[in-house]
Amino acid sequence: MKMASVVSALLSSLAPSVFAQEGLQNPGTGVAPVDYHYGMEIDVQKVLHRTDTSDKIGVVPVTLVYEDSEGEIHKIRFLEWGGTSGSNATSQIS
Repeated sequence: MKMASVVSALLSSLAPSVFAQEGLQNPGTGVAPVDYHYGMEIDVQKVLHRTDTSDKIGVVPVTLVYEDSEGEIHKIRFLEWGGTSGSNATSQIS
């Protein structure tokens, strides 16, 4: 019975670091996304994650996870034109 208590205590002490690492791999986990609308004021201090649209064509949904100036994490969704990096985009469209 004593061994079970020790194992339980050890696992409990490791749990916060596991959740912290998951937050680093998937920033914004547990944060509800907000749809962007024109004129919306956003306070972006640091971008934590952004959807990669370099291999997409046309208008695609993007999710941006960011930290504001007060250290709070936010997730916002918007549409953007994908694949606009250089001449590669025009050759894919034509």
